[in-house]
Amino acid sequence: MRRKRKIGTGEISKYKMRLNAHGGQQEQGINYWETYSPVVMWTTVKLIITLATIDGWPSRQLDFTQAYRQADVDGDIYMKLPKGFKIQEKHPKEGYCLKLLKNIYG
Repeated sequence: MRRKRKIGTGEISKYKMRLNAHGGQQEQGINYWETYSPVVMWTTVKLIITLATIDGWPSRQLDFTQAYRQADVDGDIYMKLPKGFKIQEKHPKEGYCLKLLKNIYG
């Protein structure tokens, strides 16, 4: 967790954290069926934009930074309890997991 402070007083205003599911333990055909991760070099993007400008090609800008954030989950996905997650003391932590209802990508 990171502490966010008020600029003037230095008082803690809120806590922020990032939760990531460990995708390295998934198995193809069981936990996922297809993947697609486009990768492009910036020099290629700049070249295409330059050619479009010089030759008068029509172009558009699209932004996909939040395309899948908090999307519904297609199947049942479970993850281990994160560090610092508290449950009632009478139950052992090892017997529990979290079921994801929304995608936590991002």
